[in-house]
Amino acid sequence: MNSNPFYRSRPFRQSRLSGVLVLALGALAGCEKSSPPPAAAAPEQPAAPAKPAVPSEVTLLVTGGTFGQLLPVEGKGGAAELLGQWVNTEKHCPGPVKDGQATCADSGTLALATGDHGNGPALSSFFLGAPTAEAMGRMGYAASAMGNHELAFGKEAFLSNRTTGGFPYLAANLRVKDPAVAGDLSLPAFQVFERRGLKIGVVGLAAEKTVRTAMAGRADGLEVTGYEEALSSAIPEARKAGADAVVVVADTCVTELQPVVAKHPEWKLSLVAGGRCPQQVYANENGVIFASLDRGFSKYLRAHLTFDTSKPAGEKVTGVEGKFVDVVGATPDAETAQLVAKWKAQLDEALGQQIGFTKSGIPQSSPLMAKWVAGAVRASLNTDAAILNRGGIRGDLPAGAVTRGSIYSVMPFENSLLVVKLKGEDLAKQLSNPNALIAGFTAAGKGKFKDAKGKALDPAKEYSVATVEYLYFGGDGFEFEKLAPEPTETGMAWQTPVVDWTKQLESTEKKLLEKQLK
Repeated sequence: MNSNPFYRSRPFRQSRLSGVLVLALGALAGCEKSSPPPAAAAPEQPAAPAKPAVPSEVTLLVTGGTFGQLLPVEGKGGAAELLGQWVNTEKHCPGPVKDGQATCADSGTLALATGDHGNGPALSSFFLGAPTAEAMGRMGYAASAMGNHELAFGKEAFLSNRTTGGFPYLAANLRVKDPAVAGDLSLPAFQVFERRGLKIGVVGLAAEKTVRTAMAGRADGLEVTGYEEALSSAIPEARKAGADAVVVVADTCVTELQPVVAKHPEWKLSLVAGGRCPQQVYANENGVIFASLDRGFSKYLRAHLTFDTSKPAGEKVTGVEGKFVDVVGATPDAETAQLVAKWKAQLDEALGQQIGFTKSGIPQSSPLMAKWVAGAVRASLNTDAAILNRGGIRGDLPAGAVTRGSIYSVMPFENSLLVVKLKGEDLAKQLSNPNALIAGFTAAGKGKFKDAKGKALDPAKEYSVATVEYLYFGGDGFEFEKLAPEPTETGMAWQTPVVDWTKQLESTEKKLLEKQLK
C-alpha cells in the first residue's frame, strides 16, 4: 500500500468535479428551449465547364487595290460574294471596325488592303468612290495602305470616303511638308490592332511615285521618303507600341521591297503584301511571306499567324502560313448585296439622263468617232494630242437621244486617263500605230503629221499627250511607259470627258451633235 496520503484523494476529487460539471451543463440545457437540429450541408454543385481556350492565332485576310469592282467579273469576286466567303469560311466578323476592334467577341481575323480603291467601273467612279468606301466599311476592313489613286477624285472626296469606310489609310513614307497646303492629309505610319489578346502592328507604304504622278494640286504639301528609311522608323515604333507581330501593306510591287527586307532580319516581319506587279508573286523567305495581290475582290491572301504567348515580346510568332484563295461560287452577304444594288439603281437612273442628240448617229469606225471621243479627251485635259485605241470603241452611237448610258455602251471598258510628255520623234511613232484613235494631229504623208493648226510636227519639240492606262502599259503595241516613265495620273475614267464635253455642246434636234463635230 502506498504511504502517500493523497493517493486516494485524486480519484475522489475528480469524480466530484465531474458531477458538478454534469449538473451545470444540465442547468444550462434546462434554460434553453429546444433548438432545431443544424441544417444539412448543401450538396456541392457540379463545376461549370471550363471556357474553351482561345487559340493563339490570327488570320490576316488581304486584298489588293479593289478599284471599285463591287460586282462579280466573269463569275469571280464581287464585294458581297467575298464577304460571304469570309464569314462562312474564315469566320470573319462583318461590320465597321470601331477603334480598331471588330464587333464580334474573340474575332480572330484582320482584313487589310494594299490601296487604290474608289476609281474603276462607273458603279464606283461615277459617285467619286463612295459606293466602294461604304462596301468596304460593311466588309470590316481594318486598314489599307495609301494608294496613289486615292486622291483621284480630290482631297475632299478622299477624306469623305475615309470617314465612310471607317478605317485608316497608312503611309509611313508619306509626310506632310507644308501643312498649310496639305491640310488634313497627315496619315499614320502604322496602327496596332488587337485580336484574341494578340497585337498585330500594320505598317503602310505609299508608292514612291504618289506625289510625282498625281494630278496638279492633289498632292501639294506632301513628300515621299524611301521605303527603307520609312520602315526603319515605323517598325521599331510599332514594336514599342506593343505589337507581337508586324506586317507591311504597300501600294507597290513586293519585288521592290524584298531586297530591303532581306537587309533587316532584325525587323522580324511576318508578311509583306503589295500590288502593282506585272504577274502574281508569292514567296516565303526566312519566315516572311511576300505576296502580290490582283485588282478587285476575285482573290485574297489568307495569312495564318500562330503565336507562343509565353515567349517575350518580339519572339511570340511561331509560324506563318499563307495561300491565295479564289472567290468563286460564294453565297453573297445579303446586306452588302443590298448596298451594291442601291448604288446600281442610282447609276442606272443617272445614266439614263439625256445629254445630247444626234440625227444620224456616229459610226464606230468613222473619223467622226475619233473627233468626238478623242477630241473630248484632248479638249478636257488641254493637251496637244490624245491617243486612244480603236479597239476600245465597241459600237456605233445610235441615232436619237444621247445619254450617259449610250456613251458607256460605246466605251464599255474601264480605263483611267494619263498625261505624258513625248518628244516629237517619239510621238510620231505612236501616231503611226494602226490601232491609234487620234485627236490633235492628222497624217501628212508617211510618218509625218501636222497639228490642229496645220503646223508640221517638230521632232525635237516636247508635246503633251493624253492616253489611257491600257495603252500606257503596252497595250496594242504602244510604248508610252518606256518613253515616259513618270506620267501624270488623272484618276479620271475615259468616259468622263466625253460625257462632260457632250453636255457642254448642248446638242438638240435643231443643233445636232454631228454638225458641231464637223
